[in-house]
Amino acid sequence: MEAAVVSVSHGAIGSLLGKLGDLLAGEYKLLKEAKGEIMFLKAELESMRVFLERTSDAEEEEADKQEKCWAEEVRDLSYDIEDNADDFMLRVECESNSKPHGFKGFIERSRFIERSMNLLTTINTRHKIGKEFQGLKRRIMEVSERRMRYKLDSTASKPNSTAIDIRLLALYVDAAGLVGINEPRDELIKVMLDQDGVCAQQLKVLSVVGFGGLGKTTLANEIYCKLEGQFQCQAFVSVSQKPNIRKILRNILSQAGYVVLDQTNMESWDEDQLIRTLRRFLADKRYFIVIDDIWDATTWSIVRCALPENSNGSRVITTTRIETVATACCSNSYDYLYKMKLLSNEESRKLFLRRVFGSEDGCPTYLEDVWAEILKRCGGLPLAIISISSLLASQPKMLKGQWEDILNSLSSNFEVHPTLEGTRKIQNLSYTNLPHYLKTCMLYLGIYPEGYTINKNDLVRQWLAQGFISISHVREPEAVAEGYFNELVNRSIVQPVDTDHNDEVLYCKVHDMMLDLIMHKCREENFITAVEDLQALIGLQGNVRRLSLYLDDVIDGATLGTARLSQVRALARFGISTYTPPLSEFKHLRVL
Repeated sequence: MEAAVVSVSHGAIGSLLGKLGDLLAGEYKLLKEAKGEIMFLKAELESMRVFLERTSDAEEEEADKQEKCWAEEVRDLSYDIEDNADDFMLRVECESNSKPHGFKGFIERSRFIERSMNLLTTINTRHKIGKEFQGLKRRIMEVSERRMRYKLDSTASKPNSTAIDIRLLALYVDAAGLVGINEPRDELIKVMLDQDGVCAQQLKVLSVVGFGGLGKTTLANEIYCKLEGQFQCQAFVSVSQKPNIRKILRNILSQAGYVVLDQTNMESWDEDQLIRTLRRFLADKRYFIVIDDIWDATTWSIVRCALPENSNGSRVITTTRIETVATACCSNSYDYLYKMKLLSNEESRKLFLRRVFGSEDGCPTYLEDVWAEILKRCGGLPLAIISISSLLASQPKMLKGQWEDILNSLSSNFEVHPTLEGTRKIQNLSYTNLPHYLKTCMLYLGIYPEGYTINKNDLVRQWLAQGFISISHVREPEAVAEGYFNELVNRSIVQPVDTDHNDEVLYCKVHDMMLDLIMHKCREENFITAVEDLQALIGLQGNVRRLSLYLDDVIDGATLGTARLSQVRALARFGISTYTPPLSEFKHLRVL
């Protein structure tokens, strides 16, 4: 498969090499000195790309910090050189087109281009670009010398490329499998609907607690769906680590059936108005509400204020990873706290075998001792089992040596004390085993906020515009991009939310633990910068290449005064704020 032009491991080197080749082709009439600089840049970058491939193939534990630092410097340099090449190409085009028209004309009449056109004559432009390429050559030489100084070429790494079987799509429902969920679901439903005792008609809160990946949300959703229609009002809302209380309250009102009067803008209501409205609306109703993924007791206290105590047999389920929060949710004697359990050995076995082989008796005998040890190290954690089984199922051949390599990569302590860090290690293993092209597409999911429902078509078009998709002479780029998306679904990196009649995924979400890993990688690679406060942009170190803004408050445009945005290639904005940064600041924007 041909390499994508832009990737998390290579930066813009793939795209840049093509553009440097175009500059050397003759149509831009470069001065002789500039051609020499570009030939040097092209040769050095081709060598650097080979090194970056080896560095990105290395396991995270094996990668040297100096190597990572050098790789980041090369990627950043590739973006800067491409930006310079784009500027030069655009200047030459502007000067050679005296009467621009159409879309190109619109672009060329923009404020930035007008300034560029008036700066220099054609020959002066070529002299100036020659000097700029001289400066870039010096930077390349410094980076190359640093590599030799620290002997970074001695790194040895092992390729980890994998393929995936598209037939695994049929396993998703089975793998999410609801293995081991019937018993706790039925137990909690019985508690919820229990009519014995004087408290049967009182508001009752059931809190489900357990660390990430145990299936709390899945369990709550199963109960929610099972009891649909037995209450007058139902709502299922997610809270997350950084809760937006107003958004949570608006969602409850909307799902519960509250109808907003004409000309009323509920998004402008403050928390107090939302709480009072919700209390009045639910006061005489039998309601069932799930508050998913609560991280602190204060958030619960505010939401709890909006849920009136009535005698209609209303019920609330909360889910949390933190036991003290679960205890705070269950403040009355008739409330109920349920601690999630790890899957039993038998349940783990069923989930694992169904995921990898499609049935419980499909495993070859020569793999039995290996998969048993792998499963033991997953510690009964559903998310861990799904992550590792997806990785194993994606192997092109069921080779015992491959399975043993993966087994040796797993933390031996995970079986003793399953923790969030242990699960991240397993998920990180799934990341490191991805092909280069999928790593880039996976990390781009970090552009979206936690809990966001992602439109597949919107996502793959952004991949295409960013240059993440390999160019194939056999398939259309859109088809290639959709294939990448399906691979991420197969590997349980994204979770389907909605499908069409052909079981094609239309919308998806990213599990919050997976998103946590993605954002960790994005920060590590300076791939995506996500901020909730524009002031945070001012103190950022290094260049921001892809910027995602989560804005819910009124923003003062002056806060962007010192932020450098000209190098941003993708800009995404989420939230209810109407503020948009001035687009004239985004000189090299490719995706909006």
